[in-house]
Amino acid sequence: MQPVMIQRVQTSTSIDDVMGVIDRDGAVIVSKVLSEPEIEHLHREVDKLFDVAGFCDGLFFGHTTKRVHSLIAKSAVCQKMAANPFIVEIMNKILGPYCEKIQINLTEGIQIWPGAAPQILHRDDTMFPAQVRTCEFMVNAMWACSTFTSQNGGTVLAPGSHKWPDKERRPTQNEMVQAEMEPGDALVYLGSLIHGGGENRSAHPRTGIIMGYCLGWLRQYENQYLAVPPEIAKNLPSPLQDLLGYAIHRPNLGMYEGNEPKSIFADAGNQHHVTRDWLTPEQNKRVQSHYELSRTHEGSA
Repeated sequence: MQPVMIQRVQTSTSIDDVMGVIDRDGAVIVSKVLSEPEIEHLHREVDKLFDVAGFCDGLFFGHTTKRVHSLIAKSAVCQKMAANPFIVEIMNKILGPYCEKIQINLTEGIQIWPGAAPQILHRDDTMFPAQVRTCEFMVNAMWACSTFTSQNGGTVLAPGSHKWPDKERRPTQNEMVQAEMEPGDALVYLGSLIHGGGENRSAHPRTGIIMGYCLGWLRQYENQYLAVPPEIAKNLPSPLQDLLGYAIHRPNLGMYEGNEPKSIFADAGNQHHVTRDWLTPEQNKRVQSHYELSRTHEGSA
């Protein structure tokens, strides 16, 4: 029996309980993550971005939908949203066992205007063309900037579809639910979950902001080094820099001049680059054992 709505939790809910809901349904709504002042501040920052944005060119993104990008560089509230401890903890629980560090996959504002048709149902993780999938590659948090309803294009989801063995199976109407949210709520859903933007039958746009996360060794959907270049990233908190990808992912992924990418934030005149190994602890042990064994054999020869 499919749930009639996506289950809600609070930021005070235990992470184990949250994970239980996500494991069962593939999605959960976290209520009231943003405060009223933060919501007002968010509107001041992003409303003007949508005002100057054009409608999308393409059936998938929607000819009656506006999208804005590079939000970490454009909004202080979006920076807080991306690094929200409760949301990041959920992401680490899902993705963390399969990588050393998670990273931001994309930041995207989506405004569905009146008359918009329902988006084609899809799984977001198909952007990664892997034939074998043994874990989640990505997870999204859709933040409600305006109220989400069944009339104005609230996100449509097929709970449990992340577990369907037949990935070509399409959900029936009674297997779908719509996420109804208030501003400041966040819908967390797996990249393997079937979903899509809803039809807007209302008289007003529906505005949401996606903060997506993925495994640290995958290429990001949004190129964060262009979206948030070093001259902006250097002034951000270190945990957010890491989420953007300004960090080594062992073994040896993402180096800059043989070192941590954050070295680019230092005074260029004081930099002294030394290339070093960026291996996992297990790899370091294997390498060390190899050379110790080699020296032992040489000594006994």
